Amino acid sequence: MKKLQIFFTYIVIGVFFVSFAAVAVGEKKDEAETTLCTAVKFLESPYHAAWIKGGEMFAESIGLGDYHVAQACQGGSEKQLNDIKALVAKTGGNVVFNIDPNQSPDVVPIAKALEDAGIYFVTWWNKPDEVKVWDYDHWVSHITFDGTEGGYFCAKELFKSFSTPNKGKIVALQGQLANAAQIERWAGLNKALKEFSGVEMVAYQSAEWNRAKAYEMLTSMLVAHPDVDGVWCANDEMAMGAIEALRAKGIAGKVMVCGADGQEDMIRAIIKGESAATFYPDPSWQGGNGLSLALAAKEGKIDVTSLPKEKRQWYAKTVLVNAENAQKFLSDYYEGTPEYDWNDHFGRWLRGIK
Repeated sequence: MKKLQIFFTYIVIGVFFVSFAAVAVGEKKDEAETTLCTAVKFLESPYHAAWIKGGEMFAESIGLGDYHVAQACQGGSEKQLNDIKALVAKTGGNVVFNIDPNQSPDVVPIAKALEDAGIYFVTWWNKPDEVKVWDYDHWVSHITFDGTEGGYFCAKELFKSFSTPNKGKIVALQGQLANAAQIERWAGLNKALKEFSGVEMVAYQSAEWNRAKAYEMLTSMLVAHPDVDGVWCANDEMAMGAIEALRAKGIAGKVMVCGADGQEDMIRAIIKGESAATFYPDPSWQGGNGLSLALAAKEGKIDVTSLPKEKRQWYAKTVLVNAENAQKFLSDYYEGTPEYDWNDHFGRWLRGIK
């Protein structure tokens, strides 16, 4: 009888611990990990692939590798907004976002949707000038790069590469026309054209950041303008499409190209003598730092409303790349593995945006 009582006592104790464990597990399940979302434009773009990789690197560094989600709208503004809203609903609002808005006007509906849902987020590149981040409590930062100076630098390097430096004809391939990066880089090109009167732009057209479209457009442009000396491109994807078109004509290296974004194939094209310049915003850093900022705000490590305005809208530093430093850049960023301090949120701060 005594043995039977002891047996039932162990059963009761066992049931208690099983029940306690079940409750504990249930409590842990209720405290679900935060989903980290990287929302970009194009999956096939090396630039955005590096951005997504940076998001994955940050997520893995804090043990949330399984909670990172990448979205690509493929150039569709409505799709981007709908995908963001769907993930908010799916996660019950337990999510933060790092976003490359498809077009500048898209920031307004995205910001409103996330602000209404109480979701912390960071945006890059695209924002109308009149929209101010500090009017929103959950919009942590809008970060961009000085595309005007980048476009100006690349244009000048392109002009220097002509057989007669700073004298010749160019054609230009634009990105999406309402895109902030396109607008600033285009302003940089026009600044250089005003400064160098010996350079004439004979044609320009939007290839919408796309390599294949750039190839087709430049192929057509070369029929009408076979004597061009250079091709200015608003990003490296279009620049590589242009280089492929020039290779097909047997004039790559004779007619030089410039771009922006610092893609690996573009750096190798500079080393090979087919391209003059690019500039690098470091998309892997963008991918990780944006998520780190948003998560820090959600976890209360950053008080968003107490941040100074110059940390809510700001320019970050870029790396300017030409023939002089392309090999070193390749070694540092592509053949080597850059190290990032994801807690140093403002380490690349350049200046605020008014």
